[in-house]
Parts: sequence; structure tokens; C-alpha cells
Amino acid sequence: MRHIGKAFVVALLLGLVACGTPGHQPSMVLRVGTLQTDDLLPLWVAEQQGLIANAGLNVEITTFQSAQEQTAAVTAGQIDAIMTDMVVGAQLTASGVPMVFVTQMQGAPAGVVAGPGTGITRPADLASVETGCASPTILEYIYDRALHDAGVPDGQIKTTEIKKLPVRLQMLLSGQIKAAVLPWTLYHLALAQGAAPVLGPGQVGGYTSTVLAFRSGWLAQTGSTDFVVNLLGAWNRAVDVVNADPDGQRALLAGKANLPSPLDTTYPVRHYPQTGAPPTAQVDDVLTWMRAKGYLTGDLTSDDLLSWKQQ
Repeated sequence: MRHIGKAFVVALLLGLVACGTPGHQPSMVLRVGTLQTDDLLPLWVAEQQGLIANAGLNVEITTFQSAQEQTAAVTAGQIDAIMTDMVVGAQLTASGVPMVFVTQMQGAPAGVVAGPGTGITRPADLASVETGCASPTILEYIYDRALHDAGVPDGQIKTTEIKKLPVRLQMLLSGQIKAAVLPWTLYHLALAQGAAPVLGPGQVGGYTSTVLAFRSGWLAQTGSTDFVVNLLGAWNRAVDVVNADPDGQRALLAGKANLPSPLDTTYPVRHYPQTGAPPTAQVDDVLTWMRAKGYLTGDLTSDDLLSWKQQ
């Protein structure tokens, strides 16, 4: 009987240890989804250098091959936060999956290139040119905004729908289209293969930002604020690492983003801003554009998308 009693006591003590003290919250997990772009590089650096683990955080990063797969995963509740753009975040929220833009990650995610031998070198040259793009996307927003600012009449801003990015690049290089809007990795790959830059980071960088967007349901959990604050601290420390030696992180980026040759050794790693909410004016302008294009209805505002506040 004494033996049974001791065993019971041991089991009870183990159970108490496992449960913790009253009010103790089990360790939180953040599942982050990303595409194969350079926007998430500081988080990959933070993971590689142990900055996330040192902050006591449990973060799982999943890389998706397409925005459609990523959107499906967050809609199904399989991931909690995504590296995304403002159009996708607004679309998810409007469709019943409320998202909150917790921090900016990088500037505008795309630029415009012209095919070899087209003679197109500036935005004004793109008037009435059917440029490879896709709708409704942040790339279309960037193109519309840039050409409008360059004085091209709205009626002369033309695009042709090519949703698959590799196909868009191939059609550009083979002369089937004269110009294309491409994310930065493909933009630089196009330049390496003879395309001409028309709108680069210096021209479009301030139009919009990629963001780390969280499901509002995840942010509603007890302990989420402390978790996010610590995560942003790890991100900022990783930003300092990247910005101190951008080229030193190219190999990590090449592996994570699957950069093709010659980008795996030549891609110009960008500098990253410290964490902070994206500018309200950027969000407002994207929402206004989406409504004008018929991509958004209802009363969604920047306040809805920028509702996270550090306590």
C-alpha cells in the first residue's frame, strides 16, 4: 500500500508541474507563412542565429509556392501570420478573415522592365503599351500609380493579364510582350538577361509596403502582445545584422527563396527598415484604388487593418 501511495504522489506532483501555477498559459506558437521572396530575410536570419529561440519564442515558418496557397492556408486557420501585401490583406479581411498589419517589412515589392530592343526606358514610354501584369494585385496598383504619377492618362494605362510569373517573364524575354511588372527577384533576373529597367526601387519604393499580417483571432489570445513585442525585437536585431553586411546574407536568402543562377551570387540584398506600422497614407491609397477598380466594397478602413497597438 505504501508503494502505491508513493507512486500516486509522484504522479500527482508531475501533473502539477505540467500544469504549472494557476493562470499559467501554455507556450504560444506562431505559424508564419511566406512566399519565396526577400521580404522575410530578417526572420530567417533571426531563426538561423538563434535570436528567436533566445527570446523564448516558438515560431514555425512555412514557405508557399504561390499566394493562392498561402491565402488558402491562412483562411483555413493553418497559419497565423503571413508575409503579404496590402491588397491581399484587405481582400482577406473583406472576405471574413480579419487581418491586422502589425509591421512593415519592405517597400514596394515589384518593378517594371521592358523587353530587349523595345526602346522603352521611362514610364511615359509605356503609354498604351500592353504590359504583362495580373489583377487584382499589388503589382497592378504599383503600375497604375507609377504611370499616373508620370503623367500617363488613365485611358492609356494598359495591361495584359498574365497571372503566372514565370510565363510573364518568358513572354517578355521572347518578345511576346513589350513590358512586364515583376517582383524584385524576377525583375533582377530579367535585367540579367538583357531587359531594360523602367521603374526600379528608387521610383516605386515608397508607394506601398509588404507587411507581416496577423489573423486578428491569434492576436486576441492572452499573451499575444508580449509575444509580438519580443518577436519584433528579434526582427530588429536581425535587421541590424542584415544591414551591417547585406552580401553576407545572400547565401541564406538564395537557399530560402530558391534564387536561380545568377541571382544566387549577384542578387543585391536590400536594406531593411526597423519594425513599425506601415504608413496610414499608403494603406488608405491602396484601399481607395481597390474601390475605384471595383475590387473592394463595404466600409473597410485603414483603422481596421492597423488596429494592433503595443501595450
